[in-house]
Amino acid sequence: MRNRFDRLAKDIAQEGLTPIGKVVTNAEVVGDAQHADVWYEPDPARASGRERLGLLGRLAATACTIEAYSDTPSADEARACVEKHLALWRSSSARNREAEPPFLWVLSTGRPTAVLDGLRAEPMAGWPAGVYEGPSLLRAAVVVLGELPRVRSTVLIRLMGGGRVLREAIEDFRQLPKDAPERAIALGPLLRFRAEVEQRGPATPEEEEFVMTTEELVEQFIEQGRTQGIAQGAIALYEARFGPMPPRLRSAVEAMRDLPTLRTWLVLVGTGTREEVHDALSAAPPGPSS
Repeated sequence: MRNRFDRLAKDIAQEGLTPIGKVVTNAEVVGDAQHADVWYEPDPARASGRERLGLLGRLAATACTIEAYSDTPSADEARACVEKHLALWRSSSARNREAEPPFLWVLSTGRPTAVLDGLRAEPMAGWPAGVYEGPSLLRAAVVVLGELPRVRSTVLIRLMGGGRVLREAIEDFRQLPKDAPERAIALGPLLRFRAEVEQRGPATPEEEEFVMTTEELVEQFIEQGRTQGIAQGAIALYEARFGPMPPRLRSAVEAMRDLPTLRTWLVLVGTGTREEVHDALSAAPPGPSS
């Protein structure tokens, strides 16, 4: 990845696509020192889960390489994306010659005019504005995030951008219903990224703006926990992200009476990995009885 915001895009893709297929981030290109941002292979048995991802789910209809840019890629960067894509395509075909060929999706926050011209890309039929398809032999497309319509189906993929696009996507994300699946997917990556930026200190005006823009998300997250009851909120959030909570962990959460511990767990469930959550809840001593 090229900067912090590109890493945020990778984390959102991983969070959204892992429940419906195999996801490899920083996928190694055989015979090359380069890595692709995301390599994805769908699981047909879980295809119905794509619907909750909106436009991101449409990208995941077939195996694909995803390269995300929080700015605008140059022609050289796009050429490198194509080279990596073709190498991963060869590797995929060697493993399964009957599989449908993979697709390359280059996500660009701004309009990469040189890239679109170089690919002779045209608006992709049947897709929203902002999606451009290159030559069919390459199986490659460019998604200009700044040109996508501001509708719910594009919220997740717009969160993978930068600048104005990311700011507007966060505004739209805040307006989603509390039980929206997009919240379970993107809230963790957004809060993790915010915590990293705050810990290291914002390095750019864009990072400072991100911290301010996401302040309300933090408040919403805490308020939702108060409204639901922090213990039940942690359980509900866990199950939205990871599936049914194991009985022993559920018992530990329900038995805990220490409010600071419950708040810590709530944040961890929303931002951590499954393994981090399990380790914390398994190691914690039981809360005092009420």
